[in-house]
Amino acid sequence: MINLIYRDEERNFEWIDVISPAPSDYTQLTATYNLHPASVQDCLAPMHLPKYEKIDETVFMIARFYDVISKKEADNIQQLTNKIALFISDRFLITIHRREEPFLSSVITKWKNKGKELENSSPGHLVNQVLSKIIHTYDPGLHTSQDQLDKYEQYIFKGTKNTQLIWELYIVKRRASVFKRMLFLTRDMIDKYAKSGKELDPFTLDLVDNAQSLQFLSDELHENVNNLLNLHLSLSSHRQNEIMGVLTVFSVFFLPPTFIVGLYGMNFDNMPELHTTNGYFVVIFVMLFISISTYVWFKKKKWM
Repeated sequence: MINLIYRDEERNFEWIDVISPAPSDYTQLTATYNLHPASVQDCLAPMHLPKYEKIDETVFMIARFYDVISKKEADNIQQLTNKIALFISDRFLITIHRREEPFLSSVITKWKNKGKELENSSPGHLVNQVLSKIIHTYDPGLHTSQDQLDKYEQYIFKGTKNTQLIWELYIVKRRASVFKRMLFLTRDMIDKYAKSGKELDPFTLDLVDNAQSLQFLSDELHENVNNLLNLHLSLSSHRQNEIMGVLTVFSVFFLPPTFIVGLYGMNFDNMPELHTTNGYFVVIFVMLFISISTYVWFKKKKWM
């Protein structure tokens, strides 16, 4: 469905928004706006990554934005993000996407009812607003993942036993990896767009800064989740070593008495100690002495 969102007669500029286009819509757009067939073909590929191309006087960009209704367990590009294609020239802006998106609807509403705050706005300002909304869709995904990471960190340091913790951390790691990759490619795309202009206006500079900031946040999130995973594994290994240490201490205490009991449990006739009147008490005393001596030795070595 092709919608005319905004038209500036003075500048001979218009914004066309296309939702869930049919093949006939692509044909109409190609003929009306002289779009390159290869670029139009890229619009049909659902898994296309962010890219920037300039063909003649038309800039073609594909961006991916965070899907706010994605499931909690979503962990790959197709599940976490959706695609939007943009054709940009001095005469038009064409945005193509598969369904209505809240981030774009707010811009559409603003420019349909163009108020005083937009009276002197240029088409370049419109493009910057759309691109800014695209990159800021990652804000909730990054913040949600960081909040989850903080919660898991508390679980780890409190020693909470949660068998799903490793799996949940793995999901956050996968999401962070997707955010990092998408924002890296998006920043590269925006840098190329900014350099293609004749001059860098404040809005474009702000757009570049925002892209850099979000990429930094995604890098930090990815690094933090890796560190937390390593920390969790290290703490788990440390706890297992502590348990093994306790079991080793107990085994050392009981090994000498067990040896003595086994020795005197053998059924030999010629064992003089068996006929000693106080043999039982002597053996008990020896076992206690060995255990106490072992304890004192362990304390001296600071192993307990």
